[in-house]
Amino acid sequence: MSGPLRHLRGSRAYAGMSAVLMVLALVFDVALTRSMATHMLLHIPMILFAGLAAGAAWCSSRQARSWKRAGRVWARYNEQGVPGLLLAALVSAYWMIPKSLDDVMLFPMVAMVKYVGLFITGVVLFDALRRANSVITLFFLGNLSWMMAVVGLIYQEDNSRLCNAYLLSDQEMAGRGLVVLAVVVPVVWLWTERNRLRRLMSK
Repeated sequence: MSGPLRHLRGSRAYAGMSAVLMVLALVFDVALTRSMATHMLLHIPMILFAGLAAGAAWCSSRQARSWKRAGRVWARYNEQGVPGLLLAALVSAYWMIPKSLDDVMLFPMVAMVKYVGLFITGVVLFDALRRANSVITLFFLGNLSWMMAVVGLIYQEDNSRLCNAYLLSDQEMAGRGLVVLAVVVPVVWLWTERNRLRRLMSK
């Protein structure tokens, strides 16, 4: 299979994955936002991963001259992936604030901003992860995991409802999920990085 054809098929696959994730997020919006745990741990990541897949599709289709020019321009603003990773960290922190989830449930405009903002963040994050080296990525994941763990513990230990839209039991479940995620995310990255290094060493 020729190089351009391989890139085209890869681009279509990622674009299809992005579309499927976004459609699922829209179709199951009410069901997934009914609980604080599913809202924070399933619905928000689903939109973010739709953006990541769109970013992969965009990078796979850069054979066109216009895409290459756009990529070079964007690279100036996302050197070493640091700005993109910083954006992802700020957006992640914002959606861990209980008031943010309350606003989504109360105001349709905020819900729309959630979709658009998370999708764009996913696109930027994919490009940032491509450009960042292992040290920068590990620093980013370490801070993200620490933040999730701290917020998760607060959600579990606070006896008052932090989200008006959700029950205290939902809050505790979301807190436990965040702590689990804080452990799983760096473990998965380390496992993936180890396999990547093994493949490089075997060549």
